[in-house]
Amino acid sequence: MRRTIGLWACVLAAAAMFGFGGCRTVQGLTTKPQVQSVTVTVGSFDLRTITLRFDVELLNPGEGEMNVKGYDYELLIEGQPFTSGTSQDGFALAPHGTARVSVPVAIALADLQRTLAALKSRGEVPYRLAVTLLIDTPLGAFRFPLTKDGCVSVFPPSAHSCREPR
Repeated sequence: MRRTIGLWACVLAAAAMFGFGGCRTVQGLTTKPQVQSVTVTVGSFDLRTITLRFDVELLNPGEGEMNVKGYDYELLIEGQPFTSGTSQDGFALAPHGTARVSVPVAIALADLQRTLAALKSRGEVPYRLAVTLLIDTPLGAFRFPLTKDGCVSVFPPSAHSCREPR
């Protein structure tokens, strides 16, 4: 009897703690963050590598703050895996707020040269940036996958385009 009362006391204490302290965070998990925009710029380059910077603007449409512990990313070019990586840089995403995350993608110039040679007749190159956010909550860390498709102009426009006709 005493053991049953102690168990119920622990269950009620845990329910109260999550009910009062973690409600906003748990409520924030009901909505997934969204990618609003992606811009691509050349960050730096040397004789061996070029670093592209994908600035990803994220929106938190939910009522609770999201604490992002880090993220994984993968860049696909024309549907083929090109590069991937991980960052442990964390940030907070306020309720109904936005945050800009810079995803640096280092590319070996030899790989880039092969890819550009294969795509030289194209004016634009389609890409997919897949980012998986690791969001910390009182219930543990959760992974939220996000993707953004786009095109990057490489050479002067040609007859081939990855943009949708209007």
